[in-house]
Amino acid sequence: MMKIMQTTQYLSAEDAESIIQFLDDIRAMLVASYGEEIRQYHRSRLQLEVNEEQKDE
Repeated sequence: MMKIMQTTQYLSAEDAESIIQFLDDIRAMLVASYGEEIRQYHRSRLQLEVNEEQKDE
């Protein structure tokens, strides 16, 4: 189950930059660990969308 964290909407530029860097680091870690699986997931989703569009025509 995902946890939801609530934070303030008002950050200093320094805090905002720290959060952006943290998110970039997480993204890099996830791509390094799961990149191919993520790409395959996107390819599968795109193929499903194409198939659905073809059915509607």
